[in-house]
Amino acid sequence: MEVHAPHHPIVTWREFLVHLATVTVGILIALGLEQSVEAYHHRHLAEEARENILSEIRDNKAELDNHLADFAKHQQERTHGIEIVDQLLAHKHLSELQVGLGFSGPSLSSTSWSTASTVGALVYMDYGDVKRFAGAYKLQELFERLQEEQIGSVQTGVGMLRILDNGPDKVTDEELRAIKHQILGSSAGLQVMEQIARQLDSTYAKLLQKPGL
Repeated sequence: MEVHAPHHPIVTWREFLVHLATVTVGILIALGLEQSVEAYHHRHLAEEARENILSEIRDNKAELDNHLADFAKHQQERTHGIEIVDQLLAHKHLSELQVGLGFSGPSLSSTSWSTASTVGALVYMDYGDVKRFAGAYKLQELFERLQEEQIGSVQTGVGMLRILDNGPDKVTDEELRAIKHQILGSSAGLQVMEQIARQLDSTYAKLLQKPGL
């Protein structure tokens, strides 16, 4: 904004006050316009971030839904493995020795949430919305941490199961008990994961169904 000097010398108080009022009004108008532009920019930034977060949550829910049924399959696999190990510990002859320990989980994203936080868009969003989004992503973070632990448990278990390839007669009871302990731990972790997954799925659904969201 530029402030121009009067075109002729000010010789009276009246002229001075008129010029001062003109300059003041000009400054106030310029400041008002600047604040309006900033407010529009902030509102646009918040709306864009909000839509991106909702889109991300929608994609995460779809990804999670595709894997919810896998929990029952994985648990059944672990139950079967424990039964096999128990039979081996009882020194029963098994015509077929197959113990599986697998896991497949969803790939969830938090890029839109992190980006909104980094660029400061969360400051201009409704506090209630931000609080709900934060709760969902915190629960998602917990699920992802449990998922990483499960992957580590499965990797360890698979390594231990390789000793069965040498034949049940070559495996000691101590090794079998260690395998059973590992499978039980994986099963317990999987059960907790499923509870958190279903809670997270419900949280996603509530956010997507909330009026205004």
